[in-house]
Amino acid sequence: MRTAYQYKLRPTKHQVAELDRWLSMLCAQYNYLLG
Repeated sequence: MRTAYQYKLRPTKHQVAELDRWLSMLCAQYNYLLG
Protein backbone atom coordinates (compact mmCIF):
# COMPACT_ATOMS: atom_id res chain seq x y z
CA MET A 1 0.00 0.00 0.00
CA ARG A 2 1.39 3.38 -0.99
CA THR A 3 1.15 6.11 1.58
CA ALA A 4 2.65 8.90 -0.54
CA TYR A 5 2.82 10.00 -4.14
CA GLN A 6 6.09 9.72 -6.00
CA TYR A 7 6.84 12.19 -8.75
CA LYS A 8 9.39 11.70 -11.49
CA LEU A 9 11.61 14.72 -11.85
CA ARG A 10 12.28 16.16 -15.28
CA PRO A 11 14.92 18.82 -14.71
CA THR A 12 16.12 21.10 -17.48
CA LYS A 13 19.69 20.85 -18.77
CA HIS A 14 20.64 23.87 -16.68
CA GLN A 15 19.17 22.28 -13.55
CA VAL A 16 20.98 19.00 -14.23
CA ALA A 17 24.28 20.86 -14.55
CA GLU A 18 23.62 22.75 -11.31
CA LEU A 19 22.71 19.54 -9.45
CA ASP A 20 25.87 17.84 -10.74
CA ARG A 21 27.93 20.80 -9.52
CA TRP A 22 26.32 20.64 -6.07
CA LEU A 23 26.75 16.87 -5.75
CA SER A 24 30.38 17.09 -6.83
CA MET A 25 31.05 19.83 -4.27
CA LEU A 26 29.31 17.90 -1.47
CA CYS A 27 31.16 14.70 -2.36
CA ALA A 28 34.50 16.53 -2.24
CA GLN A 29 33.66 18.10 1.12
CA TYR A 30 32.56 14.74 2.56
CA ASN A 31 35.78 13.08 1.42
CA TYR A 32 37.84 15.97 2.82
CA LEU A 33 36.15 15.68 6.21
CA LEU A 34 36.74 11.92 6.28
CA GLY A 35 40.48 12.30 5.74
